[in-house]
Amino acid sequence: MTETRLPLHSCSYTEDVFNLLGKRWMGPLIDLLLQRPARFSELHAALPALSKRVLSDRLSELSDLGQVEREVSPGPPVAVTYRLTESGQRLGPAMDALRVWAGAPVDDNGDLIPHTQATEHGTETDHSAPLT
Repeated sequence: MTETRLPLHSCSYTEDVFNLLGKRWMGPLIDLLLQRPARFSELHAALPALSKRVLSDRLSELSDLGQVEREVSPGPPVAVTYRLTESGQRLGPAMDALRVWAGAPVDDNGDLIPHTQATEHGTETDHSAPLT
């Protein structure tokens, strides 16, 4: 008996997601902004290997895509805060699922343990270990 094989189809939505998240530093930057709004200097301090130029480029890209908004508070000194839009916030469950897939600690129900609780209870995983 011959097996019938259906043709594979590429999903344009999947392509769009990975064109965005596949850019270097985009995932970690979104992850930081899911924690809370932050200023440019805070984002740079949290990702010191990320150059200021690339950080600025990524924030502009996210802004152009409607995922991040830039809030300017007149000074002095002028302060700029970056926050995820409602659309950007909807990335949270996907990022949580990726963390679990990567081995982040989960509770008995399989739900992600928040980072602060994981470090308090000594269940923090080694993020330098390769994914298997």
